[in-house]
Amino acid sequence: MQTSLIIESNGRGKSELDRLLEQGWTVVSITPNHGKSYNDFLIILEKEEPTESV
Repeated sequence: MQTSLIIESNGRGKSELDRLLEQGWTVVSITPNHGKSYNDFLIILEKEEPTESV
């Protein structure tokens, strides 16, 4: 499964990223968004879904 979040230039979103990484999510993509007065990053994370035992 995948999820995404935005890290803003003021640091908003960093604690959410830290929380997801602690839960075992892996960063698969980072895309910068350079604006006139800000630099945000779109982060895509992925985590393997647990497999069911048969």
